[in-house]
Amino acid sequence: MTEPVITHNGEGRFIMEGEECTQVYCHTDKLIFATSTLLPGQKACLDKGHKDAHEICYVIEGTIIMHLPKKEKYYQLEKGSSILIPPGEPHYSINIGETKSVTAWACAPHL
Repeated sequence: MTEPVITHNGEGRFIMEGEECTQVYCHTDKLIFATSTLLPGQKACLDKGHKDAHEICYVIEGTIIMHLPKKEKYYQLEKGSSILIPPGEPHYSINIGETKSVTAWACAPHL
């Protein structure tokens, strides 16, 4: 890729991960960027983690719990909060708020 690539909302690849609706805007061998939406009470499926990559979740809207089952830890994140997930760490989110949650996800695989 030598030219910038623009992806508008609604033009990404949509996938359902449990009850979570994810729109993947960019997926290359160097970067993955997506947004996810959960309605109140909904839970995402377990992400097994990325063996050679950190992952960041940033809350754009709403309130979620991020569960890291291997560590037996729960983290409450609200609008404007982020969590850096270590490589290979399983995780999933739950919308504990009364409105939809929107999160942005970024992952940079190690080459």
